[in-house]
Amino acid sequence: MTAPLVSPKDSSLDHPYSGPYDLLLIKLLLYPAIGFFVFGTLVGAFLSVNGYVLPDYFSGEYITFGRIRPMHVASVALLWLLSADLGLMFYFVPRLCCTRVYAPRVAMTGIALWWFSTVIGTFSFPFATNSGWEYAELPMWLGFLPIKLISAVGFVLIAFSLLGTILTRTRQQLYVSLWYTIATLLWTALTYVFGNFWVEMVPGGISRINVNYFYVHNLVGLIFTPMGLATAYFFLPKFANRPIYSHTLSLIGFWSIAFFYPWIGAHHIIHGPISQWLQTVSIVFSIWLFIPVWSVIVNLFGTMRGHWNSYSHSAPLRFLLMGVLFYLMVCIQGPLMALRNINEITSKTDWIIGHAHMALYGTFTFFAIAGIYWVIPVLAQREIWSRRLADWHFNLSLLGGLLMFTSLFIGGFMQGLEWSNWATGGSYFQFQLNLAKLPFIETVAQQVHVWKLRSLSGILIATATILFATNLVNTLLIPAKEEA
Repeated sequence: MTAPLVSPKDSSLDHPYSGPYDLLLIKLLLYPAIGFFVFGTLVGAFLSVNGYVLPDYFSGEYITFGRIRPMHVASVALLWLLSADLGLMFYFVPRLCCTRVYAPRVAMTGIALWWFSTVIGTFSFPFATNSGWEYAELPMWLGFLPIKLISAVGFVLIAFSLLGTILTRTRQQLYVSLWYTIATLLWTALTYVFGNFWVEMVPGGISRINVNYFYVHNLVGLIFTPMGLATAYFFLPKFANRPIYSHTLSLIGFWSIAFFYPWIGAHHIIHGPISQWLQTVSIVFSIWLFIPVWSVIVNLFGTMRGHWNSYSHSAPLRFLLMGVLFYLMVCIQGPLMALRNINEITSKTDWIIGHAHMALYGTFTFFAIAGIYWVIPVLAQREIWSRRLADWHFNLSLLGGLLMFTSLFIGGFMQGLEWSNWATGGSYFQFQLNLAKLPFIETVAQQVHVWKLRSLSGILIATATILFATNLVNTLLIPAKEEA
């Protein structure tokens, strides 16, 4: 006997905080986001297979790595994850505030501008429109359209509606998910301005690199982290049917993230041409990240204390808890990778790619998936179409994720050890001698087997995502089927 995915008390469309506009806002963000999740994973799998398994089987200027890779990144980061998180916010913010969505028409306008700009910008990459800044590749202009400005205005309108909902709440107590929601909406606006506009205004050279890596790291730390934790803190108690373990711990985690995270972007360019004091500051604050991480881990796992038997009965709960575990691993890696001697080995290798995927896919995508598994049955007013399909989705997602992470971690570490051999000796002549003994291209060729494993993992993840979308579409369109 398994527990229902959605509590009957929470599942009614007659809920006082679920007016027609409120539900429409959720649908306008979640439905397209799910479709772009499928698209983004398929693009990633294609990119890997066409690059390493069947090199250049498909060729042409429009599908080269440099043009398709930013399409993959924008699809999964902006069109899927950020949009899905915003859709989930429109679900839980009114419920936590005991009020209706504030200015829903403003939010609808913002959503329209957001989708218009990000979709056009993403699909323009094959035509060489990449602006050149990591994770900020959307073109500044596309013809006469200011793409980045339109997307920024769209987000501001969405944030205005959500923040207005919180300000007009009838319940005075702020649950931790609302703390994270307020923060992430404000931090996203600030971070987006720095990474997409301010970076073009500061003097050229290392100053722009500093600004870019402030944006790169805080895209994860000040945008996806608080969005993901807001989702986890709301949905984990619902799936577990338990109150949160400690509100005090949740606020310790929140304020320590707010204080520590903005300082650590420079740990991406340790040993680079930036000031030593700036590198040291980023290292120190990176180590202090253990404080918010452990407060979050203890709180979320503590919520499950005495109720771990429900883990095996609910695929969404497994997504949430595996996301928490991956969050722990990511946040142990991050401070360690900031240490200078470890950074010498891991920096600029495939280890970094594995680390980024564990954060955005293994942690925050898993959180978003769990939330969607709760919300879609609410919108459909019926149970999930197939629990078995949800179980297969989880198993393939976990298998694909673990295969990707471990292969890239092992391959990246070996890559870093090989590169470190070039630095032995104390002269430029010795460096050239070492490089002659182990040419760079050989270190690339040795990674081919690792990249083939990554291709396999990408196929597994894309397959899992298709199962996910199939289950959700069937939930919306047809009644749940009887399962043994």
